[in-house]
Amino acid sequence: MTTQYQKNIELIYAEKVAELLNEPWKVEPFPDELSWPDLVVTAQSGKFGLEVRELYFDEASKGSANKAKEKVNLKTIQKLAAAYYKKDCIPVKADFLGDITEHDKILSMLTREVPKLSEMEQKRIQSYRGCVAYLRRLPNHFREYRRWNYVSDKVGGVRKIDKDIIDKAIAIKSKNLEKYQKNISDIRLLLVSDRTYNSGKDRLGDEFACSRRGFKNIYYLSYPVEVWSIGS
Repeated sequence: MTTQYQKNIELIYAEKVAELLNEPWKVEPFPDELSWPDLVVTAQSGKFGLEVRELYFDEASKGSANKAKEKVNLKTIQKLAAAYYKKDCIPVKADFLGDITEHDKILSMLTREVPKLSEMEQKRIQSYRGCVAYLRRLPNHFREYRRWNYVSDKVGGVRKIDKDIIDKAIAIKSKNLEKYQKNISDIRLLLVSDRTYNSGKDRLGDEFACSRRGFKNIYYLSYPVEVWSIGS
């Protein structure tokens, strides 16, 4: 079952495609995930269903190991933010690099160093060997600002995506087409490499076409900068 967070991400990806294509799409989730595709889009040409799938350079039968690590790091950062604000502390934007396993040392550093900063001042601080934090003190109206980042998961280079990864994703997603087409005939597929994380820093090296396997169109989004129509 898709979580609300995952559904929100799918909406963001679809709306980015509409923006890059310069097409006025109205994108909506559909509550019945068993019989309908992920999203329903109302465009100038009419309505169509849109299935969404993220791609990773290290895809395997058990998923992406790199994406799994990124999820763990994200949860760690979120827990740190929650623990920090539990102490009724000053709003801060925090970006971390390196090791983030020694929570007590990081929290001690935050509660000690943030009050020393003037409003909007940024400072680089090494919490302990191997852990670096960039802190920016925020105005009080930001309250409990929690959009902290683990920068180490976002600084890799962009690769050329493997065509086999795309072909396999299309084959997997096409298995539910017959079921969805009972409710809406025009079904399209959106494949996404999220370049804001290392696990998804991929793009097409050259434009290419692949079998649509029953989808009316297939989009490949190298989020958030490029989109291609790759189905033929």
